[in-house]
Amino acid sequence: MSESGRRVLFVVLFAVVFFQTGAHVSQSFVNYPAWYLIGRASFPAYHRVMTAGALRFLLVPRLVELALAMVVLLFPPRPVRRPLVGLAIGLSLGGLISTVLIQRPIHVQLETIGNTPELLSRLRITDWIRQVLELLRAALYLWMAWLVVNARRDAATNAGATP
Repeated sequence: MSESGRRVLFVVLFAVVFFQTGAHVSQSFVNYPAWYLIGRASFPAYHRVMTAGALRFLLVPRLVELALAMVVLLFPPRPVRRPLVGLAIGLSLGGLISTVLIQRPIHVQLETIGNTPELLSRLRITDWIRQVLELLRAALYLWMAWLVVNARRDAATNAGATP
């Protein structure tokens, strides 16, 4: 794959990562706090609708991200080292594992019995595991993007062109 193709692939991955990160941040810091205001009896129906949206805007982009990241792992742009991409994949998988093993069971209880203060508190506390991994992953991708942009600017400067 050409260097130009590698860079385009990385930019697409970068966009998916930040779309997905934004969706998670919105869920955690906008939606979850408002759940305390929804009545316990009506919450399961609300949660079922919300879960369908979460699958489309949280899970699907995560799977696309992981697929793209595996390709970038094989074909990284020149300034990005494979261990950095591998670490980003590990952080992404850590967030996914936290979702499946910790947060998803709480969501199942919320959908079954409704939003109790105890369940909502447990969800928000354990969500920090996922958020720390998400934010570290986003910072890592931001750094890798900086490496790509900076390397391109340095190459232009060394070639006598203006960046």
